[in-house]
Amino acid sequence: MKETLATEFFLCPFFPFFCTLFLLKKKMIWFFTPYDYQKRLFYAIDRYFELIKNENDWVVITDGDIAFLRPDFGEVIKRYTADYPDTGLFTCYASRCHYPIQMLPGVNMNSDSILYHKKIADQCARDYKNRIDEINGKIAGHLMVIRKGTWVNIRDEVYHKTIRKNILGVDSKISYTVLEAGLKIRLIKELYILHYCRLAEGMDYDQHLK
Repeated sequence: MKETLATEFFLCPFFPFFCTLFLLKKKMIWFFTPYDYQKRLFYAIDRYFELIKNENDWVVITDGDIAFLRPDFGEVIKRYTADYPDTGLFTCYASRCHYPIQMLPGVNMNSDSILYHKKIADQCARDYKNRIDEINGKIAGHLMVIRKGTWVNIRDEVYHKTIRKNILGVDSKISYTVLEAGLKIRLIKELYILHYCRLAEGMDYDQHLK
């Protein structure tokens, strides 16, 4: 295989050009956990999007206190971006969340057992494969999957909505802006993540977000 590729390279002087075109068209999925020392979440997210040149690439933005519980999380996200390319924003179930729409019914959100939540993740993968729910309101940003081209289109509006915010509410403003742009927010039902989300401190604790 290596010899064949080398032969084609030397016989065709345009091979590097076509290879570059192929790479530019190939969709990539990037995973980032934004952080800003001044707690300006919008700027942290925006800096990561600036690194991505291909507007067909997707960016997975996660909170710093989440964990994927199954090794196939990347393949799951890849499949949904391929099956629903018109989506404005994907999110998923979490072990703890302020919004019931992102919580699997019946889950004990106060359980600190990682094995308990691993079983829930396996259950979701088994019972909800290839299933989505559409969300028509704001979401929590424990996981947001957004195409670079979508971010380019909504970026300025998100900036104006979050100019006076640090961390709190940025995810809500992003989701509202996606919906206002006429795009869909879709919940990946087979993807369930562990989200610490102030398990010891309580949901109302927000000093670390100010």
